[in-house]
Amino acid sequence: MSRFVKGISFIGLTIAMFMGTLDSTIVNIALPKIMTYFNASLTDASWVATIYTLALAVFMITGSKIADRYGRKKIMLLGLALFGGFSAACMLANSLTELIVFRFFQGLGGAIITPIVLPMGIEIFGKEKMSKVASVVGAVTALAAAGGPPIGGIILEYASWRWVFGINVPLTIVSFFIAAVWIKESYDETLAGKIDLPGTLLLTLSLGGLTFGLLEGRQYGWNSGIILGSLVVGLLAIILFIFVETRVKNPLLELKLFREKTLTASSFVYFLTGFALVSSTLILNYFLQDVLNYTALHAALIIVPVSLTIMVAMPLGTKLFDQVGAVPVTFIGILTMAISLLLLSFIKTNTPKDVMVVFLIINGIGFGFSSVSLVASVKHLPKNKSGIGSGIVNAARQIGTCLGIAILVTVLNNNVNTAKQNIHQNATGIINQEKLSPRVKTTARQQFNKVFAISGSTKLTSKNKEANLKRALKSAAKSKKDLPQPKRGTDLYRAYQAESKLNSANQMIVKNNQKIATTLAVLGKENDAMAKIASASKQLSEGNQRVEQGQKSC
Repeated sequence: MSRFVKGISFIGLTIAMFMGTLDSTIVNIALPKIMTYFNASLTDASWVATIYTLALAVFMITGSKIADRYGRKKIMLLGLALFGGFSAACMLANSLTELIVFRFFQGLGGAIITPIVLPMGIEIFGKEKMSKVASVVGAVTALAAAGGPPIGGIILEYASWRWVFGINVPLTIVSFFIAAVWIKESYDETLAGKIDLPGTLLLTLSLGGLTFGLLEGRQYGWNSGIILGSLVVGLLAIILFIFVETRVKNPLLELKLFREKTLTASSFVYFLTGFALVSSTLILNYFLQDVLNYTALHAALIIVPVSLTIMVAMPLGTKLFDQVGAVPVTFIGILTMAISLLLLSFIKTNTPKDVMVVFLIINGIGFGFSSVSLVASVKHLPKNKSGIGSGIVNAARQIGTCLGIAILVTVLNNNVNTAKQNIHQNATGIINQEKLSPRVKTTARQQFNKVFAISGSTKLTSKNKEANLKRALKSAAKSKKDLPQPKRGTDLYRAYQAESKLNSANQMIVKNNQKIATTLAVLGKENDAMAKIASASKQLSEGNQRVEQGQKSC
C-alpha cells in the first residue's frame, strides 16, 4: 500500500471518528431551538441528545466484536450508511418523535464506526506505528467531543438547527467512498464460531439499564420505580453477563483482557475524561447562555479554546508517552484537568472572559494529556485485539459521560431550583413589605409566580417572562385606584396629608369656579333681558312722545 493510499485511507477513518464523536455533544447547544420548533418540553427534547449517548454506550462493545468477527471494513461501511442516512433523516424530521427515533439509529451507526477506527488504522500502518495512530485517533476524538458546542454554536448562528445533523451527510459520503475504494478488509483471526448471543443480550440489557437510569434519573426522580428498576436490572444483568462470559466457548467480551493492567487503567482514565467533559461542554455552556445571556455563537467562541488546546496537547502528550511512559503523562493530565475544574468552579457572573478562557486552556491541556490513555489502552494488546480494546475504552468514556450528566446536571438543576426558590421568596417578601397599591401587589405576585414557575411545557423564555413582568407592572402602576397611604407620624405621611388637602382645596376651587361661571352666565342672560327691556321702554317712551305731539297738533 503506497503512502498516498495509507494517508487518504486514514483521513477517511478520522472523518468517521470525528463525526461519530462530535454528535454526542453538538446537539446539546441546539436543544432550545429544537424545543421551540416542535413546541416541546425540555424533558421531551432532551431525548434527542440522550438517545444518541445511550446507543453509543450500549452498542460500542458489541459493534467492535461483530466487526472483529465478520470484517471491519464491511461493518464500517454499514455503520457509515446508518450514520449518514439517519443524519439526513434527522435533518428532515417532521416531528420530535421522528427525530428521536432517527437519532437512535444514527447513534447505532456511531457506535459501530467509532471504536473500529483505531484497529483499522493500526491495520493500515502496522503494529509499530500503533502509538502514532492511537495518538491521532485520540486527538480527533477529544477534539470532536470538546468541539461539539463551538461548532454547533457557529452553525446555529448562520443556519437552522437542522444543519447540526445535515453537516454529517457530505462528510459521510466522503468517508464512505474512501473506505469502499482504498481500505482493505481486516479481521480478528483468533475468533471462530458464532457470536455469543446470550452475552450480547445481557451486555445490552446491563449497559442499557445502567445508562438509562443514569441519564434519566433527574427527569423521573431517583426514587421513581422506573429508575430504580432500570438500575437494578442493569446491575443484575452485568452480574449474569460476567457469569455467562466465564463459561461460554466464544465469549462476546474476553474478560481475561482486563488482566492487562494498562487496558484496565486506561479505561478508568478515559471514563474520568468522559465525566469531566460534561463540565466544560455542557455546564459552562448553560452558564454562558442561560445565566449571562450570551448568544450561542458568543458562548461557542469562549469554549473553543478547549478544542484548540487539545489539538496541541494530545500530540505533545503522545511524545512524552513514548519517552517516559503512560503513567506520568496520564497522571499529569488527570491532575491538570482536576485543577482546571476547580478553577472553573470559581467562575461568577462578573468573572472576565479572559479569565474563563485561561481556565479552559488549562482544561484542554489536562484533557489532551488524559486522552493519551487511549494510546496506552491498546499498547500491550495483540494487534488482533485492538478492536475490542478500542471498544472497551470508548464505551468507558461514554459511560463516564452518562454518569457526569447524571450527577452534574442533577446538581445543577437542584442548585438552579434552590436559587429560584430563594429569589422568589425574597421577591415576595419585598413586595409584601413595600407600600404598594393592592393592584400592583397582586400583579407583581402573579407575574413573579409565572417567571419562577418550574414548567418544561412553557414556550416562553426567561427574557419573555421578564418583558411580560415589566409590562404588567407598568400597567398596574398607572392605575390610581386603591393607592396606599404612608405610615402615620412620618414626614412622608405629613407631606401626603398636605398634598391631599391641597388636592381637596384645588377641587373646591374648581367647583367654586364652576359655580361662578354658572352665575356669571345667568347674570349675563339677565343683563341681556334688562337691556332689551330698556330698549323697549325707550321705544315706548318715544312712541308716547309722538302721540302727545300728534294730539297737540290736532
